[in-house]
Amino acid sequence: MPLSVADKLLLAAYDLSRNGKMPFSAEDLVVSAWTLYPRAFGLAGHVDALGNPKYPDSNRVFAEVMGTKPIRKRGLLRKVGTKRYELTEAGLEHARLLSTRQPEAQMEKTSLARETGDALKQLLSSRARAKYVAGRQADITFSDACAFWGISPRSTAIQLQGRLANLKRLLESAQQAIGHEGASFTHGGAALTPEDLSQLEEVDFLMQDRFRDELQHIARRGDERL
Repeated sequence: MPLSVADKLLLAAYDLSRNGKMPFSAEDLVVSAWTLYPRAFGLAGHVDALGNPKYPDSNRVFAEVMGTKPIRKRGLLRKVGTKRYELTEAGLEHARLLSTRQPEAQMEKTSLARETGDALKQLLSSRARAKYVAGRQADITFSDACAFWGISPRSTAIQLQGRLANLKRLLESAQQAIGHEGASFTHGGAALTPEDLSQLEEVDFLMQDRFRDELQHIARRGDERL
């Protein structure tokens, strides 16, 4: 399958992170995307003798970051400052798999990236999950839910969408990696079981249902600037 424009942009961000730029600026991402994929992210009408675009098209990149279906809403990239971004745990995992270009059949059981393992550890040690395991579901607060999702009551709509999508992708990646047997998600770490993943999904479902009004309030906010 050929890479989509979003996939190419994700790999450009991944290249920045592997070279020590994490977080990176919007301009860094523009240059990286154009360097790796000049035809996808080059400025139309300005080509060299070989027909390759001579300049990057920043609007092409920004459209993917801030458009109607940006990779941020898919939980792959998050904003960490004014015109500064970094890949989410799910974004790093997805980019890592894209970079290896493994056939689908070989991806059924694979290792988890360190960032994915760290994010799963945080979820497993969260207050929301601890209360759920202890049978204290009624005591789970919106503050607990915000910590679990990585948002705050002041988050924007795009931040909410991105964090929820990131969580969904993390759990999917983990399920794909461990299969039905369970696996160690860090070297020498504790085993992550299918039951753990199911439990995290149940906590997420419970909180999204209980705090539906609060989430809808956040979802109605306009998206912030680049």
